[in-house]
Amino acid sequence: LGSSSSVPFTSIFSQLFMTVVVPLIIGQIVRRYIKDWLERKKPPFGTISSCVLLMIIYTTFCDTFANPNIDLDKFSLIIIVFIIFSVQMSFMFLTFLFSTRNNSSFTPADTVAIVFCSTHKSLTLGIPMLKIVFAGYEHLSLISVPLLIYHPAQILLGSLLVPTIKSWMVSRQK
Repeated sequence: LGSSSSVPFTSIFSQLFMTVVVPLIIGQIVRRYIKDWLERKKPPFGTISSCVLLMIIYTTFCDTFANPNIDLDKFSLIIIVFIIFSVQMSFMFLTFLFSTRNNSSFTPADTVAIVFCSTHKSLTLGIPMLKIVFAGYEHLSLISVPLLIYHPAQILLGSLLVPTIKSWMVSRQK
């Protein structure tokens, strides 16, 4: 196209490493030493985690839609929602098909875990990655819209499919 660009891979990977991998490693090391205390005290980490996730989603929505440069019409937004729901359902269906083949050794419980875990991605990991990879890009808000739609879509589709998947699993286990 007559233009060129350079990507600072070293900078991107070091920032991703510091943002994602280092906290994970530190958490695993600290958990090993305070595991007994955690089991005795049972701090409300589930509630704290949910609040932090909600805050990340809220601030991302605010940052995205408060940006005056976001030029997204209603039709484009509807198309994005349709594509994301279609992709999510396709991935869930494909993982279900592959995990229930005759020659697979997966139990029905394994299949349910595969379907939900393999297709669900977190906004809390995607947004920091977008901010690192596209740092300084003026249309970052526009790029984050599909991820902002994907996260609630996976929760909605998952909750809608739970009764169907549950009845399938119960019937297969009998």
